[in-house]
Amino acid sequence: MADTVVDTVVDTVVDTVVDTVVDTAVDRGPVWAHVLPPGEVFSPASGGSLGTVAAELTREHARRGGATVIVAERGREHAPSGVRLVTYDSPGETLGERERREDDAAAARGERRAHYAGFVRPALEALPDGFAGPVVLHNAVAAVPELRRLRPRARICLYLHADMFRSFPPTERARVVADADLVVCVSRFVAGRFLDGTGLPLTAVAVVHNGHDPDRFHPASRPAGRVPVVLFTGRLAPEKGPMALVHACVALARTGAAFRLRLVGNAELSASSAPDRFERQVKHRASLLGDRVEFAPFVDRDAIGEVYRQADVLCVPSLCEDASPLVLTEGLASGLACLASSRGGVPEVGRDAVRYFDYRRPGDLARQLGRLVGEPPLRAELGRRAVRRGRELTWESRYRLLWSRLAEPPR
Repeated sequence: MADTVVDTVVDTVVDTVVDTVVDTAVDRGPVWAHVLPPGEVFSPASGGSLGTVAAELTREHARRGGATVIVAERGREHAPSGVRLVTYDSPGETLGERERREDDAAAARGERRAHYAGFVRPALEALPDGFAGPVVLHNAVAAVPELRRLRPRARICLYLHADMFRSFPPTERARVVADADLVVCVSRFVAGRFLDGTGLPLTAVAVVHNGHDPDRFHPASRPAGRVPVVLFTGRLAPEKGPMALVHACVALARTGAAFRLRLVGNAELSASSAPDRFERQVKHRASLLGDRVEFAPFVDRDAIGEVYRQADVLCVPSLCEDASPLVLTEGLASGLACLASSRGGVPEVGRDAVRYFDYRRPGDLARQLGRLVGEPPLRAELGRRAVRRGRELTWESRYRLLWSRLAEPPR
């Protein structure tokens, strides 16, 4: 797919929406629902991207008098302030290899995925009978036809947060686009991957990059002359690149560069999770940095803004094809000089406000990081660009893009 694609969403909000109130839902404003797949949590105490996006869009909806139904797995540590929480029983373990093969064969024949339909049915049946408002299905591609069958009056929005579904036959992905009222992808990268082979143009989906809350994420004054702080925040997982960053910092320290490295987070993005093997390996390697390095546990969504404001440089060293990293959007809004791997949807999120390193070139991360910690004018210029780009990526603007499409007349 071509890299240059027209963003298919519009910037205006439709002021009048179809009445979506049902007698079992909340009785104020337009009502929509977000369906979180098993394992996801609706709480600021979780750093998962799906729950964060649902929570931020819910908050923006409430600001405009709208009401939200959150459908999530029972028994998880949800914090449903200001919403109606509807829970469903856990469907148990994910599908086994035999069930997946049988579903794949059925999908290739144009039939429904019967095993997955049974797996997802408890979540979809938790929606109030007769629900006629927008239903946002997060990452649940195969749930679209089942929801259409169970709640035929619902306006279905499939919200794709990652490049996870190219193993689905192109014919099936094309059917899902036709069956849903709207498909949202968090980057053009994800949109191109999802539509690859379907014959559909990228205008068949909407692109809504992830955003930030300017009340939480905003610049701070940084004292001139202080030793710059390099920040990594998020999951301490191999694909997120913390080990690559530590290696680069060890090499940089050997040159005598002045900096501090702060790594905030853990493997599970939960304050209660214990260190896993990879996290212990990262800490062992980082011990070579001595007092230059600091590890801090996961910080929840309500407090993480201050972590950014205490840093000077944000590094997003992803080794995977990151779709639309929340940490990058938040770092931009916080006015940090941002350094990131040029993979996935990262370049379209950061544009020219981010300095990129080539993950294929050994030593390039250390070289680029060395420039940022050693050149205050370069950090200041990138910080100014970051603030400008951050202003374009608020959750308010993301909500407007999404709701303008959800409020369109049914097709």
